[in-house]
Amino acid sequence: MSTNPPGPIPQNIGASAGPLLLGYLFNWCLFGVLSVQVYLYYLAFPRDRLSIKCLVFGLYIVETLQTILITHDVFDSFGSGYGMLSALESTQLEWLGVPIISGIVSCTVQTFFAYRIFVLSKSKPLGLIICVIALTQGASGIAQGVQALQINDFAKLQNEAFVSCTIWLGGAALCDIIIAVSMSYYLSKSETGFRSTHVLISKLIRLTIETGSMTAAVATIDMALFLAFRNNNYHATPALILAKLYSNTLVVILNSRLRIVDGRDTTQSIELNSYSSVWKDGRTRGKPLGRQNDQSQPSRRDGTRQIEVTVDTLSSQHGDWSGGTYTNQPEGMKVVALGDDTNERKANLMV
Repeated sequence: MSTNPPGPIPQNIGASAGPLLLGYLFNWCLFGVLSVQVYLYYLAFPRDRLSIKCLVFGLYIVETLQTILITHDVFDSFGSGYGMLSALESTQLEWLGVPIISGIVSCTVQTFFAYRIFVLSKSKPLGLIICVIALTQGASGIAQGVQALQINDFAKLQNEAFVSCTIWLGGAALCDIIIAVSMSYYLSKSETGFRSTHVLISKLIRLTIETGSMTAAVATIDMALFLAFRNNNYHATPALILAKLYSNTLVVILNSRLRIVDGRDTTQSIELNSYSSVWKDGRTRGKPLGRQNDQSQPSRRDGTRQIEVTVDTLSSQHGDWSGGTYTNQPEGMKVVALGDDTNERKANLMV
């Protein structure tokens, strides 16, 4: 906590305090979104590979740490240090919470997608190029965090650390664009002729383009504000949300396998009767889903309706895809996993 007495408040105080406050608020909001996404992943995909689970929950732990660090900083700046300009000018713990953690998270997520692109394309050079760019920008983010710790002043940091910032954010944006274009291209070539697979692939392509464009745009905006406005903290708002965007991107794409039957998007369940299986009270393989639905979706006496959610899961046994269910009897919700390895394998390679 700063011990300097409060001085006169400058007229442009909003340029220093406003972006920081907005960044803190958006970071907390995105942490709430991430928490819901991770909880849905935990419920819906218990059979995913251990490495995927470790990745998801590891990123969530890192994001929790970042939220704790920025909460400390916002209390020091707007609580105990209220009215003290030195509290706003100091980097406090943001040297760790923003550039270092953001660099680690973005590098981890991009490396994950690089591996998935390699699985889809069988192209080692492309996967290697993405990994090199991801590692370079991640290392630059860590380097900027070290510089921020040594300088401990936002104004000086913008003048002395522009090289590491440019490599970090520019590399992140470039890597995101390459991932979005490559993933969309190779997913579009993975058509199997089945309508449900086509729907899933189209959904993954849309999510990849949307999330990749979003993270690339935020990184580019952050870099532009950092380099163009060196006398204020405009860049702090996108910088504080960058790591949360990357983590949400990963979990949202993993959760894209979750399908709500009888929901508004009815195209996803048109052909489930043809090649889906249900697990309920033990294994039930080889029977059409429609026959199981007749027995598993009765109307309740209290007037409520049972909801069925269909998901694709990644089996931890033998590395293949198989079906499974999660039944929450008190809420009347059943989660069903597609079990046709042949029809769904290509569509699910990226997750």
